[in-house]
Amino acid sequence: MQKVKNIIDQAVEYDYMVSFMETKSVKTEKTRTQQRAKTTRKKLKKAALDVFSEKSVNAATVEEITEKADVGKGTLYRHFAHKEQMVATLVEEAVEHLIERMWSYECAPENLDEMLEHLLDAHYRFFVDSREEFLLLFQGKLLLRVESDILDELGESYLHYLKEIEQLVAMYLSAQIEPDKIRRFACAVAGFVFGYFSFAMIGMNLDEMEQNIEPLRRVFVKSLSAFLE
Repeated sequence: MQKVKNIIDQAVEYDYMVSFMETKSVKTEKTRTQQRAKTTRKKLKKAALDVFSEKSVNAATVEEITEKADVGKGTLYRHFAHKEQMVATLVEEAVEHLIERMWSYECAPENLDEMLEHLLDAHYRFFVDSREEFLLLFQGKLLLRVESDILDELGESYLHYLKEIEQLVAMYLSAQIEPDKIRRFACAVAGFVFGYFSFAMIGMNLDEMEQNIEPLRRVFVKSLSAFLE
């Protein structure tokens, strides 16, 4: 009987080991598949960002993105339903990166002027360090879509960006100031950044941009401060 019991125990142990190895193999393959999918998605987003910043969102085609990423169209559509979904995803990520910079400072500004200077500097650093994302966010036609009656995923990302600006400056404002006035202020910041860099990129290097923006920034900050008083 003991011999039979040993044989049964060995068989059970063998079945357990086989089952364990099969489960481990499935998990390993699943992990590899997920990693490949993650890598492919990252490659597609990088290619799309490059193409969008080079040609604009409207002019870019799916074929150009897949060629840049060196993948087939079927692969792209497994990750994104259409080009607009890809745009919305990239805009959302770029907005989060910019907001992170806006909220990042070693010492909190002591007054409204200092906060405005900080916000403009955060946008400038974002332009320098994340040029493709900046160009995507501040394309004119994308900004115009925010004013449309239909608030889609893209519009929600931009409104999130504007609300963060409002929240940052609200700490230095009187509670009596109307919310609509603060929203117009946030739009003015976005408009200044878009307008300046749109023209500055034509024939200016980074040093010239930084040098020429200083006097404009000072006038802009003073004007905004007066507007909010």
